[in-house]
Amino acid sequence: MRITNRTLVAFLIFGLFHTLSNAQTISLGETELIYTDDEIPIRYDGSLSTIRWDDQMHFFHSFGCRFGSNENRRSRHSWYTGTPLDPLKTHLGSKEDHEFWDYNGYYSGMETEGIWILGMYKHENGNLLAITHSEVTPDSEKQGDSDLSYTIGLGYSTDKGKSWVYCGDIIRAADKHTNVGGGAYIVKDDYLYVYYNDTDTVPSGRHPAVARAKLKDIIEMASQGKVGKWMKYKDGNWGTPGLSDIAGSSIFPLESGWEDLHSDAAYCTALGKYLLTVQTHDENELLLYSSADGVEWEKEAVIDVAGKGEMQPYSSFVDFDSPSDDCSTVSGDFYIYFPRKKMNNHDHDYMYRRRITIE
Repeated sequence: MRITNRTLVAFLIFGLFHTLSNAQTISLGETELIYTDDEIPIRYDGSLSTIRWDDQMHFFHSFGCRFGSNENRRSRHSWYTGTPLDPLKTHLGSKEDHEFWDYNGYYSGMETEGIWILGMYKHENGNLLAITHSEVTPDSEKQGDSDLSYTIGLGYSTDKGKSWVYCGDIIRAADKHTNVGGGAYIVKDDYLYVYYNDTDTVPSGRHPAVARAKLKDIIEMASQGKVGKWMKYKDGNWGTPGLSDIAGSSIFPLESGWEDLHSDAAYCTALGKYLLTVQTHDENELLLYSSADGVEWEKEAVIDVAGKGEMQPYSSFVDFDSPSDDCSTVSGDFYIYFPRKKMNNHDHDYMYRRRITIE
């Protein structure tokens, strides 16, 4: 058969049509209210971690450590289980930090504002690795939030999350007073990638960044109560230590400047891509980004638009039929759960979800 220019053009048009006709799209369902502020049993202060035990999804929540005597009804570290429309129906138990954490020598002599668990990874050995967020001040008398130092660290549990050993700090922003966020992670090419807020100048606004370490090394070190070598992604390579005062590169262009990674991430099998939620704080939007390599991200959809004075941090990917027990992998039909919170009243919590399908 002789290939003419006309035939070649026809082949190209057919190929383009075939590609477009088979392109997958992200479809958003209705926004559903799960709990009102009067109904929700937690003070929403971090992303819900999801772990499947015995074919039942369990939800974990960390309440920040500003724990006053008048707030006993909302304990700090809690496990729940329930249904998709009532995920926190059954309270399995709560512990305060001194019952829950072996601090392993960390933060001695410092006023610990809190260690939050914002993400959990379930290893094939059944043990749990926690992505943590800490807020501390070196002074016995706290002067204010501007004196807080923010860090991402790791915890390890060998008893299904009933108790934890703190393994150490792994990532901080170039300016340690920048709220580093954290909790979102993916597993790619034998590495664990963790997403966080960094800053280019001191002081400055923040931007989304990523650091990574080898998963095998992480688990081996965590089993000994230690952390491995974490490196930030900067200028095309992984040569910047995670705890350095050098900022990692931004993983996507900022649109509003309010983008924040108190969020979650997952690999979507139906798309063949990684997904990341991003909240925009004063811009009142919750966004969905995608990436083929975990480093360069692009915006896919607006998940939620809240009212003025509201924000949507602490979102979570939840797939009740997830290929992974920790929802670090989702299929083509899953949910994103998230709160709407008043900026001037952090105790104000309404919980929502939105169904995401790949078509």
